[in-house]
Amino acid sequence: MTEFSGNAQTMALVGFTTVATITLLLCVMTGPDRDDLDEFYTGYSSLSPMRNGLAIAGDYISAATVLGTCGVVALFGYDGVVLALSTALSLMLLMFLLAEPLRNAGRFTMGDALARRMPGRSVRVATCVVTLAALLPMMLVQLAGTGQLLAFVLGFSGESLETGCIVGLGILMISYAAIGGMKGTALIQILKMVMLLGSGAVVAVLILRRFDWDPGALFAAAAARSGAGPSFLESGLQFAGGPAPAWT
Repeated sequence: MTEFSGNAQTMALVGFTTVATITLLLCVMTGPDRDDLDEFYTGYSSLSPMRNGLAIAGDYISAATVLGTCGVVALFGYDGVVLALSTALSLMLLMFLLAEPLRNAGRFTMGDALARRMPGRSVRVATCVVTLAALLPMMLVQLAGTGQLLAFVLGFSGESLETGCIVGLGILMISYAAIGGMKGTALIQILKMVMLLGSGAVVAVLILRRFDWDPGALFAAAAARSGAGPSFLESGLQFAGGPAPAWT
């Protein structure tokens, strides 16, 4: 890995601290005034359709999604783009299959929906166990990848410091939900999406500017540097056992 300069690492540390402080203050300011489970799940009906859409998008686009999708597109080209699009389309299918039935039933979680049809404490316990078993590995993978990336950007080396970054990020995420409730969490997701879309647009403009605003030249350069040649822009590089890419 290429090491960052001392000034860049200092700016990264200051930027991260500033963003974390501001977002925590916003969570405190927008935190719920009362405890109501139904109002909690609906964000106290305070979100407009646009903000609600941004919050849902931010919730689905996790750290693992951003890092993993960028990596698979960089390594496998066309197949990576197909994989990214299939993930987005699968979420739309899930929305049509589950979102409307849950809304019509007046429930907000799968556990509530199952408990409505099969009353009893055992159903809720089983749902909780399955949910935790599915989410814990995904959460650990996301925190590990994000914490290691943060440690690298901030210039921290050593397993203990990387572990500290991972634990610190986990505590920060829990604090967002505990302090701000659904309103604060939605605000963080909105800010994340705005920053992600904005930074992505800036990077895309800078890359296109480097290739004289010619997408064809960009794709040709990506294929040439990928090590896979024209196969980088064709189907089969990942899913059909094509040549392994090796960026140069």
